[in-house]
Amino acid sequence: MRSFKTALAAAALAGLALTAVAPVATAGATPAPAPATAAVGQDGGLTVDRTVVRRGEQLAIHVDHGPEALSWISSASFTRETEHPMGADEGVAHVVRDSGGSADAVATIGDVPPGQYVVHARVGGASVPGVTITVQ
Repeated sequence: MRSFKTALAAAALAGLALTAVAPVATAGATPAPAPATAAVGQDGGLTVDRTVVRRGEQLAIHVDHGPEALSWISSASFTRETEHPMGADEGVAHVVRDSGGSADAVATIGDVPPGQYVVHARVGGASVPGVTITVQ
């Protein structure tokens, strides 16, 4: 006969196995299109007003961060007017509004080579999935 602890562990593992959720296939389902003027990160947390910019232009950024605090929004494409909080070689966006679990910020695109750059944010203790912009 099994010991009580062994039986309890077996029951817990069986319960975990039963709680696993299999993906549901939906034939013909298509995701809703994102707004034409916004680039959306994986979970919709960070958006920008456009994904193609030129040097010297301003980029409007929106972050839905819920109850967690917004730490910063940065990119290697932004001008470096202030030091990055973690010492990274990136520019930091200027937060212009932060209330109700969301924030708006602006950043000026620096004198960087044309190419693709990631705009990313730090919320609470985690990074928000970034959005890729193209500097022309």
